[in-house]
Amino acid sequence: MAHIIFSDYRSPAAEQAYEIAWDFLARTGAIRDEFEACVFLAQRITMMVEEGQTHRIRMANRAICEYQRHLEESDSLIRSGGRRAEGQ
Repeated sequence: MAHIIFSDYRSPAAEQAYEIAWDFLARTGAIRDEFEACVFLAQRITMMVEEGQTHRIRMANRAICEYQRHLEESDSLIRSGGRRAEGQ
């Protein structure tokens, strides 16, 4: 698996959060598409930096949870044949 690097000049904690999240997801086998995962994590962590987050573990945990939720929603959408569940 190739290693994709992320950096945000505004917050050294962002790069560390990305590395923590990436390593965890890679070790658990959750990364299906490296590019998609890279973009997803980078976008989420960048949003957290813009919200003023500075705690690397908190950012990593939130990014991990959001990525896992994203995968579950994608799987659910695939199982439903592309139809969104009511209320979404």
